Amino acid sequence: MRITVKNSLSIAAIMVIFLVIVTILLSLMKIDRKVIVPGTFTYRNISPVIIEEEGFVEKIFATENESVEKNDTILVLRNKNIEMEILSSQNRINIYKIELEEILQLKEFDTSLNSFDVTKLKEELQVKEVEETYYKNIYNDKKDLYTKKIISKDDFEEAELLYEQTKLERRSIKIQIDELTRKLQKLDASSLLNYKLKQKELELEQNTLIHLNSRKEMLIVRAKMSGKLLADKLDNHLNVYLEIGSQIADVVSYDLIDFVGYAVGADIIRVKEGQEVVFNVDTFRGKDFIHGKVRRIGLKTAEKNGVISYPVEIEVLNKEFFDRGRRRFIHAGVVGEAIIMTERDIPIIELFWERIIKYADMN
Repeated sequence: MRITVKNSLSIAAIMVIFLVIVTILLSLMKIDRKVIVPGTFTYRNISPVIIEEEGFVEKIFATENESVEKNDTILVLRNKNIEMEILSSQNRINIYKIELEEILQLKEFDTSLNSFDVTKLKEELQVKEVEETYYKNIYNDKKDLYTKKIISKDDFEEAELLYEQTKLERRSIKIQIDELTRKLQKLDASSLLNYKLKQKELELEQNTLIHLNSRKEMLIVRAKMSGKLLADKLDNHLNVYLEIGSQIADVVSYDLIDFVGYAVGADIIRVKEGQEVVFNVDTFRGKDFIHGKVRRIGLKTAEKNGVISYPVEIEVLNKEFFDRGRRRFIHAGVVGEAIIMTERDIPIIELFWERIIKYADMN
């Protein structure tokens, strides 16, 4: 067949029409841009049960896979050394108190001369000064009102009386403080120093007892959060000596579950917090049966399969799904892929244009 100019124009017109139709179709066809991140499902809230004070396991109150509430007792340890140290500290405190009493008796200290009383009076003085300022303001206000004949004379005199009475009380306390201060200054310096040193020894020993009691309290191992106790043969620990830092169990809350995956640098720039996510788990039939959203993007990189990747933490919004008609719940340890929806309804022609621009830039 001989190709004429007319045939050539017809073919060209047909091709142009075809390209226009294809362009229109590609403009109407849209897809979602996704980032696929491999990773593992994990429980968000896991509280390890760690021994904070060494001792022998005396009693066990919780068993494996048992539900516990926050502050529930899991087990109790015994440590005779701590008990002996507490008893010795209590004895030393009693001795220090007796020695202090003897110093007071020998020097005929009056209880009113105790520095504690001075401190107490100073605290009372501060309170009284605040009261005086308060009543002074009321007095000034009512004086102005009385001058303008807005209130009665009785109201004004009542405010004036309260103000004057508070001033007298404040002055009385100040006089007591001055008298006590002078008497304390006249005390024998060496005796006073001995008394203060003994007081300091008593204070240090009391702090030691507080520390020992806190160590004794740590012999009671409690759950730091509510959840299920996961332990390996916890009953076998009875009468076993446990050292500080030993982890004997975990308390796991099944309420919240996350998916932790790693995205490469080329993908992480398109991932943002709050983006919609579906999951693909090969262990179960079907895909995209669990939904979630991007919760947090980590900044600390890690090497995965020889590639520098960024951690992506994804919140699972609904743990429930159906596999082969049976109701199931996703759990920690399952491996899968998170399909992150980075962009929605992108025209295919736009992606073609991006490829053309990218190819042009490379060449």
